[in-house]
Amino acid sequence: MNRFLFFVGMLTIIGFLATVSADGQESTIRIGGSTTLLPIMANCSAEFMDQYPTWDKVDASLPKDNVTIFVTGGGSGFGVKSVINGVVHVGLVSRDLKEQEKKLLGAHQSYLVGKDAVAIAVNRKNPLASRKKDLTTGELAKIFSGEVKTYKELDSSLPAKPIVHLVRDASAGSAEIFQEKVMGAKPISPHALQLPSQGALLQKLQANDYAIAYISSGLAVRNKNLRTFAFNGIEPTHPNVISGSYPLSRPLLMVVKGSPDPTVQRFTDYALDRCQKTVSAHGYVPVKEFR
Repeated sequence: MNRFLFFVGMLTIIGFLATVSADGQESTIRIGGSTTLLPIMANCSAEFMDQYPTWDKVDASLPKDNVTIFVTGGGSGFGVKSVINGVVHVGLVSRDLKEQEKKLLGAHQSYLVGKDAVAIAVNRKNPLASRKKDLTTGELAKIFSGEVKTYKELDSSLPAKPIVHLVRDASAGSAEIFQEKVMGAKPISPHALQLPSQGALLQKLQANDYAIAYISSGLAVRNKNLRTFAFNGIEPTHPNVISGSYPLSRPLLMVVKGSPDPTVQRFTDYALDRCQKTVSAHGYVPVKEFR
């Protein structure tokens, strides 16, 4: 575990220098992007390095160099751009790839790690928690655009407390799917509080009784401090994610440009097999559920 270096932030990874073995194979793997996938890949990388101190332990045909894996966040947009530009070997993306991104990637590999849903959630002390079980597209668009400013404007039986909007930065996968599926042409309120990661959003949501947020269902559904809502009558549950009936479902992807180096391939294979238990442990739907 002492060789595991875990950095969160877009700038840190830029300074990483790739370590290449004598036969030209990468011995250091750089991974970055989605903060939804970040804790999964952090745990997976740590387990991989604990089990395999050198690459020849993974496969006898690989060099005897130390296994070193760097993991960083930055959001899905950062993950795609970084793998396109060669800053990372594996981009983490918690949404579908866009057609323009596919063109820029050229030949690439996209590995489905699991699936998640973007859930609408509040602190259990929030006025909405005991009043409503379902929120519609129209209601959410009014809330997050700032058209509805207080809870009383949303429902006359609720207090006239200002609604606090918690959102992710624009490059986040959750932000992109929420804009597309919920907001449409409406912009998010300029007064919304923008958080740099899913973890930061979760902390803020738990601490504010008048906040509402869109957040990874893996973080929200099993959290006793939060209350999640159905969206247009459909709950953000695993069965609804698997069936595709929940409209804000999304894939969790590892993206590699070109053909992966043998060391990168061994790690992605490990993530799709041994690390599926970590996907489940974080509350997401593992790949095996779709087979």
